[in-house]
Amino acid sequence: MGQASVRPRVYTAVMSAATRDDLIRRPHPRLCPFVGDYVAYDVSGVPAGTHLGLPSGTLTFIVSIDEPLHQYDAATECTESFDVLLAGLHLRPTLIRHNGAMAGIQINFTPFAPRILFDTPAVDLAHRTHDLAEIARPIAAELHGRVNEATTWSARFDAIDEVLVRAVHEGTQPRPEVVSSWQLIARSHGGLPVSLVADRIGWSRRHLNGVFRAEFGIGPKEAARVMRFDRARRMISAQSRTLADIAATCGYADQSHLNRDFRLLAGTSPSLWLTEDPMVRQDRDRRPLDR
Repeated sequence: MGQASVRPRVYTAVMSAATRDDLIRRPHPRLCPFVGDYVAYDVSGVPAGTHLGLPSGTLTFIVSIDEPLHQYDAATECTESFDVLLAGLHLRPTLIRHNGAMAGIQINFTPFAPRILFDTPAVDLAHRTHDLAEIARPIAAELHGRVNEATTWSARFDAIDEVLVRAVHEGTQPRPEVVSSWQLIARSHGGLPVSLVADRIGWSRRHLNGVFRAEFGIGPKEAARVMRFDRARRMISAQSRTLADIAATCGYADQSHLNRDFRLLAGTSPSLWLTEDPMVRQDRDRRPLDR
């Protein structure tokens, strides 16, 4: 399986003595084919409010430090708290409530990681946020306990390596064509037409759509849209290029197309996202790492 290449941005505040190299680490070699970087964040000094968790081509896996992570559901007006959060692939933003400070470690999961680590296919996790304790309680308890007992980022990363490597099992893997189709879409950042993806793996587009959705919970066209959006919003966050340039680079028909997709997946416009989310403002002002 291809390596997870998407890296979330790094926020630093309280632990100012840490360098960026201290806050990001590649996982153990045994995990690298299906798990991306471990990225530490420690945010403080921003106004209390709501942070948007945006769709991407990876599953969000977070081990919280000190305080649980609080997710708000606007439809039900309820808030859920998570010590170890696992969110499936999704097409809408999630709302994270905070009091101006958050700390934890985010681990980028490819959609194949849950099968290998928790014997759970990505489709069973899609469009929802889960408490890992409901899926793999012993793993969740050990991860949270050891990460919170450790006093350095290096020790926390070591603990995650040890726990996840022990969790690896072969399990039932998806068909090679499904793996290849995901990799083709991911490597092109959503730029390869689904018809060409189907041609390259030797399936009809209809068959690909059905099997792909049954494995991941979203279709190949939706996956391509999310990956194209994720690439664009990282460029938008860096504010180093115009929206028109970003639209052209990421394969949108024009800037209006980019704006429509951004509203569809983020629920807001690029400009409002940059100015209204305090976490994004801090991220922008600190010129975070984005590889």
